[in-house]
This record gives sequence, C-alpha cells and structure tokens, in this order.
Amino acid sequence: MWPFPDERAFRAWAADIDAWLSDQDEDLMLHDPAGLPLLLSAAQDPDCPKKDYCAGILADYARRTIGWDKTEVYRALRETATKAAASHDSQARQWAEYVTRLFSYREKARPVNRARAEQMAADLLLGPADRLVVQVAPGGKHWLCAEPDAYPTYLYINRRTGSFRLVRFQPLSSLEIAALPS
Repeated sequence: MWPFPDERAFRAWAADIDAWLSDQDEDLMLHDPAGLPLLLSAAQDPDCPKKDYCAGILADYARRTIGWDKTEVYRALRETATKAAASHDSQARQWAEYVTRLFSYREKARPVNRARAEQMAADLLLGPADRLVVQVAPGGKHWLCAEPDAYPTYLYINRRTGSFRLVRFQPLSSLEIAALPS
C-alpha cells in the first residue's frame, strides 16, 4: 500500500533528504503501482535530493514485477515507462529501455545464447555481470544464473525458448530445523 495520503506528502518526503518512512524496508513500501508516476517525476527532477534513490526504486520495482510475473502491475508499469521514454531526462529514458528489455524477456520466445543469458541475468537479478555465475545447468536444457549471496536467487533460462523462472531458497526457521528428522 502506497504510504503517502497524497502527492503533496510524497513531494515533502522527496524534498527532505533526511526524511525516512521506516528504518528498514522503506524501498519495499514504495513498491506500489499508485506511486509509479510520482517516483518517475522525482527521479526526473534535477533539484530533488532523492532523485537517484527514486530512480533506484523504479528499477528495483520493475525488476521484481516482471521477474516474478506480477501481471497485475504490468499496465501501470507500461504506462509509466511510456512517459519515461518521452522524457528529456536521460536516466528516465534509460529506465524505460530497461523496462522494455524486461518485458521482452516475457514476450519473445527465441533461443538464448550465453551473451543474452548474461544480459538477462544482469537485468533480472540486478547485479553487475561480473558478480553473476552463468553456466549450463545439468541436463543442458537451461542456463543457470545465480547471485553469490548468502540466500541467492537462481534464474533458470530455457536455452531454446528464452522462457525463465526465478527461484529463491529461504533459510530454514528454527521451528523448521527442530522439525527435521535427526
């Protein structure tokens, strides 16, 4: 749920570099289709102290929306990307190109070579290409891409069709560990 009651409240928050919504997960609180136009507006404003922060939230939200196939947000995301593509701000246009590329991974079925798998991994896992591990999965049908984090997200890309799926393994809770057979 969008945390601001109106545009004025959002603009006051964006104009104050020291204003925070929460100590943690503030960026996730801003992942709401209602806020996409406002985030884009702030990201295009050269005088906004949170310009880069808002641009980062837009990129992360687009990646999560398309990567995890949250189709209910697609329309709002496309509309905002269309506005960004017509912007005079180069960062906004780059974001629109990024969103278009992300959507192309969902829409176009085609074989995927290693270079395209690396681009898909960088876009969908949001990490620099040199941090990502891209290899042929056992059986040879998929590219397997992973972030080298403590709880990595794995991206499986079908080499023949380009379709993909993301998988994230969560750590076991203490209750789940206690329930494991010894």
